Amino acid sequence: MTVIRSAGLVVATVLAPAACGTLSAQEQRAVIASPTAESRAELARVVSTAFNGQPVALADDALTRESTLTLERRTPPGPQGRAATGRTLDAPERLNLVLRGSRCFLVRAADGREWELTEARCVPADAAR
Repeated sequence: MTVIRSAGLVVATVLAPAACGTLSAQEQRAVIASPTAESRAELARVVSTAFNGQPVALADDALTRESTLTLERRTPPGPQGRAATGRTLDAPERLNLVLRGSRCFLVRAADGREWELTEARCVPADAAR
């Protein structure tokens, strides 16, 4: 599991075989193949947009091995600068990467809202293993 902490969110990529829930016949779980600086920047922008502009920092290999990003809100700092309670009580959010034909989409699991990734080259997750 890859975990990245940022100013606004904690991002973890996890292997989740059924993470995309029910996919249509035209959709399949996807991963990013050969990420570039442009595709990484686009992914960070889209993830930030999906969460109302909250800043995020993603690992260079985000969504290159797993098709799901799991995000947790960062615990606000207490008086000494450390996490006030040690953990956040908000439920984690998930974003799933899916391939529809040759087009790649990041889908928010909670509501199905999606964003197309145009810079990333996606391949079926099963083929990447």
